[in-house]
Amino acid sequence: MIILEYKLDAAEQGMRCPAWIDDGGYWKNGDKLVGVTRDNPEFHIPSTVVRLTSAELVTRQLAIHAITPMMKHTDDPSDTPVEMTDAEVTTMIQDWVASK
Repeated sequence: MIILEYKLDAAEQGMRCPAWIDDGGYWKNGDKLVGVTRDNPEFHIPSTVVRLTSAELVTRQLAIHAITPMMKHTDDPSDTPVEMTDAEVTTMIQDWVASK
């Protein structure tokens, strides 16, 4: 699996995920998203697309989290979202990478 930070492609029907992304649309930051593609793809991935290691993805998300906190729901009856800790964000990203 290759983790990629990419932008959507313009198409006649509107913006769409590039064909070389197998599973995408995660963790939007401005006009960039995160997705994955298979190892050793038989197609061209533009050189402008950022490839990320799992550690780099964690660093990316923690930097975004510092500006725009990621939220979680609790068992509180009011169901008011609360800010995730850095450790929770790190674990969430690591779990996501492991599931891919």
